[in-house]
Amino acid sequence: MKSFSFRYLTATMATCVAFSLTATAPSAQTSTSDLLEKAKKQADQINEILRALQTADANTQYALVKVLLEEKEPALVRIGREFALFSTNPVIQNMAIQSVFNTNPQVRFDVTGGDGLESYGWVEYVGGVATAQSASVMVSTQTYNGTCWAASNRSCVFYIRGLNVQYNYAFNSWKAQADLTLGPDGVLRGPILMNTGRAMLSIDLKE
Repeated sequence: MKSFSFRYLTATMATCVAFSLTATAPSAQTSTSDLLEKAKKQADQINEILRALQTADANTQYALVKVLLEEKEPALVRIGREFALFSTNPVIQNMAIQSVFNTNPQVRFDVTGGDGLESYGWVEYVGGVATAQSASVMVSTQTYNGTCWAASNRSCVFYIRGLNVQYNYAFNSWKAQADLTLGPDGVLRGPILMNTGRAMLSIDLKE
């Protein structure tokens, strides 16, 4: 794994410790020394996890990421997901992608490269905002049905195959299709074809 990834995870570790302390706010009786000791223990635990993730053993990495992604503590899930997104192992990267779609109720679509405001009409139709240069919208990740992530009418919306994610939307005359691939920065990118125009779509899975 690249050194950039480790620095990113180290920064995430500090954020996770702060998150954990905020989520479990101490009572008025908790002393500063107790609070600092608790923070140190949590930081030590996260450091231990990060060191284990850096092992060259792919099986250990896979098993540890799987455990982290199944944790109920959001901070631990975030550590596992971000490590997986920056991994060079496509199997582990796929785990991160699926984790996002399984646990995040929505993902943000950033659409750029369209031909003026009218080309982003589909984005506005599905509840987004647009300018002449770009558009964005929060899109439901739907529910996994064993094959794809489908809407309530059982029509598939998202397909995930390896590092590729396909998006399909169709309602009356409103349509959109996208073919995205995970990049080294943890962002899905690719073309989107809407009934109102063509553009480029990106989904930052680190959000």
